[in-house]
Amino acid sequence: MRLLFATTFGHLPELVGGLQTTTDELARALQRRGVEVALLCRADPNSLPPSADSCPYRVIRAPDPVAAVSGVAATLEPSAIVVQTGHNMVRQLVAALDSKRPVLVYLHNVEQAELGGVLLPDPEIAYLANSRFTAARWHAAYGLECDVVPPYVEPAAYVVETTRERILFVNPTMHKGVELFFQMARERPALPFDAVESWTLDPVWRRFCQERAERLGNVAWHAPQRDMRALYATTRVLLMPSLWEETYGRCVHEAQLSGIPVLASSRGNLVDTVGAGGLTVDLHAPLGAWLAALDALWQAGAGEGALSAAARAHAARPEVDPAAVLDRFMAAVMRHVAACGRATT
Repeated sequence: MRLLFATTFGHLPELVGGLQTTTDELARALQRRGVEVALLCRADPNSLPPSADSCPYRVIRAPDPVAAVSGVAATLEPSAIVVQTGHNMVRQLVAALDSKRPVLVYLHNVEQAELGGVLLPDPEIAYLANSRFTAARWHAAYGLECDVVPPYVEPAAYVVETTRERILFVNPTMHKGVELFFQMARERPALPFDAVESWTLDPVWRRFCQERAERLGNVAWHAPQRDMRALYATTRVLLMPSLWEETYGRCVHEAQLSGIPVLASSRGNLVDTVGAGGLTVDLHAPLGAWLAALDALWQAGAGEGALSAAARAHAARPEVDPAAVLDRFMAAVMRHVAACGRATT
């Protein structure tokens, strides 16, 4: 089987985010199962030359990944095209359908404004969602029936023995709650905090945040990391005070694999993703409620106690087992390919 993933977003290493990491690890796992994988994505102006691309599968970087779908599909002749979340995703979906290949849509967020159109229930399209929350939202919006396939997370890429010294915050953007992060760091000057970039930041915003971190004195700033283990190896608590309707919260899972408890907002799917391995607080709760939760997790996370064990257990629940996720993804693809084959005979 040959699969073509398509997105209008960029990809690793230029863009480091949950979608890119999930796609990368899923593609690698599929290849280990004997599936040939290619990815069509947007070309970044600073893209590496093909010889320097670190992905072990074919990556086609195009200035216009919508217009490129037809030619790429004709050249690669994939068994199916998996259209991923991205700006103007509907245009890319239409282009994929025009290729006359079986098409699946893998929904990783609930941002309807960026679709560039509407998604319709259609037997020619199989819909996947990364969580029950995501599936429920798209069902409410457009009546879509989605198979739930959680993000593929490869434990070996994240599990570490942590010294439990610091508090980690990933992706210092407004959407991810950077303001609340800075307020907590200000109110707890004796606690050490780390902030690591993920999405591409506007240079003016980066400079503003870095200067703010420097003034506080207890916040260390880090560039985007392809390998998060060095940061997780010193983390006692992961912060995710997100304003965004998080459809999963991948870094929660990554941290909990090493027994790191999480303090998150209750937005989107985060209550389910955090589970018993941490605490969630209402986004609009007073700062004092967030600080009380942080203090509780900081004290409880000093050693390998009950909370750390709960975090590990939650990260090991059957529904997110990597083999089970891969099986579920492949089953959805093969069902749709078979259904499309029956429809054309």
